[in-house]
Amino acid sequence: MDVSEVIRKRCSIRQFRDRVIPDDVIHRILEAARWAPSPFNTQPWEFIIIKNKETLKAISKYARYSGYLSEAPLAIAVIVPPINPKFSWVESIGEPRFAAAMAVQNMMLAAWEIGIGTCWVSIERDRVAEILEVPKTHFVLTVMPIGYPEVTPSAHDENLRKKIDDAIYNEKYEVKVEK
Repeated sequence: MDVSEVIRKRCSIRQFRDRVIPDDVIHRILEAARWAPSPFNTQPWEFIIIKNKETLKAISKYARYSGYLSEAPLAIAVIVPPINPKFSWVESIGEPRFAAAMAVQNMMLAAWEIGIGTCWVSIERDRVAEILEVPKTHFVLTVMPIGYPEVTPSAHDENLRKKIDDAIYNEKYEVKVEK
């Protein structure tokens, strides 16, 4: 698949087969994250690979609406460490977290390209940080379940997507682009 096709076909997977993902495949997915853009090439991301079912179960308690996290073969926690103090302004406006989110999308797309499903999970970050023993100076962005889909998802319905013309303005907010 080309990148446009992967973007359009990727979907959130919440049911996974009980099938181990080989370490080289996990590494390939993580390698995609490494190439995400970041301010001043700070690469503000670190990853924790979580395979322990008890840990996944504990985290799922702090992931509202995401009990399926405990059933995934594995998950990857995305951690945002502090960046070099010379870039403190960039950090003060939240840029490292946005960069780490782009790393997450790269992982999601790389996984989907090879038939592996993922899903963004919203978490109670402080509680999850405690479980994973993440330093208080770091930010836990998400814990993303990863696995082979239990069922093949149906194609996205184009009619359920916001029309691009409804999201584009010209020069200033609420100034619609003329057709």
